[in-house]
Amino acid sequence: MAVIRMLNYYLVIFIFLPVVVYRSSASGISCYVCSSKNGSDINCDDPFHPAHSTFAEDCHVPKERHIGQFPANFCVKIIGTSASTGESLMIRTCVLENMDSQCGVFKFGGEQLTGCILTCTYDGCNHSPRPVSPLSLMILVLLLLPSSLAALTHQLL
Repeated sequence: MAVIRMLNYYLVIFIFLPVVVYRSSASGISCYVCSSKNGSDINCDDPFHPAHSTFAEDCHVPKERHIGQFPANFCVKIIGTSASTGESLMIRTCVLENMDSQCGVFKFGGEQLTGCILTCTYDGCNHSPRPVSPLSLMILVLLLLPSSLAALTHQLL
């Protein structure tokens, strides 16, 4: 009886967890939005201070060759140093398209930078130095589930 109750508990979790983790595609992602050039905004630089930063809920951004604003799909954190001036740059914002997380030399705003672009896909994920996705957490739970059920079944028998 207790095993059935526990299995029902896990069934409810795995039916509703994806609904909670993945937001509706009709709304935009929510991201931290700030920029800092040469440390001009210490709250935007790392270590990050979310309490003193702007959190844009349901981000909407312009789309090239379109009129209006569109729901953003990604949060991004850009850290770089200008090749020409040596100035440091930190940008946290929301974007429509995946900028593919990468480190090295890249162009941003017509300027060559050395640094990293970190792209992520869940609300507020551009706050930390290294984003962790909810999908990773769900995979971890799925990996631990069989051993938990086996231990529970063994304990009840």
